[in-house]
Amino acid sequence: MGVAIIRRKHDLGNSHAPDPGVGYFEADQLFQLLADAFRDSFVTMRVHNLQDTIAVVKAGLILLFCASFSTGAWGQPLSVYSEFARIDDSGKVTAPESPREILSPMLARNAFTSFQIVVEAPKGTTYKLDVAQNPENAVKVTLYRETGDRLAPVDLPVDGDGTQVFWMDVWRDGDSAVERIKVEPQLHLNDDWIIYPMEGRVMEAMVPRGSLPPGTAAPSDVMRAFLCAADELPAGAAGDMSIAAMRFRNAQQDLALAAAAPRADLQKTFGLCTDAASPDPEWYLRIRDFLFRLP
Repeated sequence: MGVAIIRRKHDLGNSHAPDPGVGYFEADQLFQLLADAFRDSFVTMRVHNLQDTIAVVKAGLILLFCASFSTGAWGQPLSVYSEFARIDDSGKVTAPESPREILSPMLARNAFTSFQIVVEAPKGTTYKLDVAQNPENAVKVTLYRETGDRLAPVDLPVDGDGTQVFWMDVWRDGDSAVERIKVEPQLHLNDDWIIYPMEGRVMEAMVPRGSLPPGTAAPSDVMRAFLCAADELPAGAAGDMSIAAMRFRNAQQDLALAAAAPRADLQKTFGLCTDAASPDPEWYLRIRDFLFRLP
């Protein structure tokens, strides 16, 4: 599994300014990173053979590890996860063991796609969280602050203090183009901007227009009812936004797409109706991957 490269934003005057795509480590980028971390105490040196190169890289990595550990900078302060990842109060993922990386997510049209944004910071450390887009207004972003199982909408940019979980709800219009867009969470922390690189892939798949019933049933139960007992779809009462209600709304979008899907292929992707529930909370993403790739 790859690792998302969190990079710094250079155009601080414009929070929506375009930023280069996912970063790549070039030949001298390690030295640039070390020079930035240690300022004048580290000077890039010329090496003449492979052994010298290995020695310099090892020394640099040791120094970087020690500096990170001693300054409390160990770990990423900004992370993005799927709507199904389970996250505790400390901002750590408790399941699955290896959550899906969110770098180039698929986005259906006339539909919401939801993500969890985790900001990890010591208590008493304030910050500002924003979401930049390129092209401008490519999607409608609604941000929520998680409190227990409730979601409270907040305005962008939002101020925070300490570790918090936010939910990013992304809406893409049905008449929009099939293209790649940037939807990048940006964190202003300790006088620096940290950017999580995300390139959304707007797909051909489009949820049919129409109202969706409210409810709180889990997406996997909704799909199981559709495939295995279509006359017993679970429902729920309307109310303000909660995590369960958001997931149910997204599952209703999946049902709208599934109505036009080859049923045999969808059943094969879902599995047998008698199969036990998977302990992996992200297993349902394979269903959504199938549906979002439909023409």
